[in-house]
Amino acid sequence: MSHLYSETLLTPGLGVSFQWRHQNNGRDLLDIIDEESPVYGALRKAIERFESTVFELSLNKPSLIEWANSQETLQDGADRRELRLGSAHVFQQSIELLQSMQMMTDRKEDPAGLAAIHHSIGDVLGFIGQRSGSVHYLEQAALSYEQALEIRSEDEMPLDWAHSTNNLGIAIQAVGQLEDDAGMLKQALGSFKKAVSLLPREDNSDVWASAMCNVGTVLYQLGTHRRGARTLEQALVSFRNVLSERTLDKNKIAWAITQNNVAATLQALGEHEEDIGSLEASIPVYDSVLKVLDRDSLPLIWSMVSANRVSAMYSLAAESDYLDMAEASVAEFDKIHDLFEGTEYTNFKAKALERSQRAQELVASLQV
Repeated sequence: MSHLYSETLLTPGLGVSFQWRHQNNGRDLLDIIDEESPVYGALRKAIERFESTVFELSLNKPSLIEWANSQETLQDGADRRELRLGSAHVFQQSIELLQSMQMMTDRKEDPAGLAAIHHSIGDVLGFIGQRSGSVHYLEQAALSYEQALEIRSEDEMPLDWAHSTNNLGIAIQAVGQLEDDAGMLKQALGSFKKAVSLLPREDNSDVWASAMCNVGTVLYQLGTHRRGARTLEQALVSFRNVLSERTLDKNKIAWAITQNNVAATLQALGEHEEDIGSLEASIPVYDSVLKVLDRDSLPLIWSMVSANRVSAMYSLAAESDYLDMAEASVAEFDKIHDLFEGTEYTNFKAKALERSQRAQELVASLQV
């Protein structure tokens, strides 16, 4: 189920929808393109260049080019602007190639091949849609997966059917996030649950874990959207199940994503239920993630997890009237604000300043 999409890093601390691409997820796409094609080599390099990139999922950026152009700031030590701009064009070109292949493939003669092409078109359209914030691209991606699912049956092709169903859920979930549509999130959850039920956990634990993480993420989003404790508890169970497969030794980055999401869900439970125990439990989990993340090589990721930890401290201080913790949260939010000084991430900077000001107001109220 290797695909181009990123995984969600839950970020209650700065209140953004944050995506993190951390795996070599383009293999299936390359498999259906002729190695002799000029697009093959360019696409392979483009996929490599977008590995380990991070971005905020926000509505209607002017283009994928703008997103690509911004990535040299803060995250990349070297100037890769031209490489990334070129890569963005390659993804556009790959859609044209895949659409040409689609026109030349007969459904009766090669149904599996045609379904794979539809699925791959969905991957590229969804990749562009995630990064440009384009609902149009994401909706077109969903349509491509639905076309694949018209050919891939649950009974005859269960794994392929599960892969397309999972990716359909990813596209729908992104639209639900961008448009704040709980109905779309529920629809995505249904797709993820169907996919997980057919994916072999023993044979490919990484694929199963990725799909189960999608279940946990959308449950978290629904729980915070509706302020529902039961839904958040279900999200927590999903993430903890994933950690039975994602260990620190096997995949540090995937483990860090999942641990962060466990902590974020505990934090959400604590905030929604005014539960001091859940808030207290979230902070050491955030600490465990920060211990394994390299601040110099992953500054944006590190700052997001740090902001999560500080926001949990702020919430705990508010519930428990801890003046010292409230004062500490002011200082920590100020540090995160300073990290974004001089970068193009003005939204993150503004959110950090806003959280610092709220923490200052809490300090003032506790000093009375």
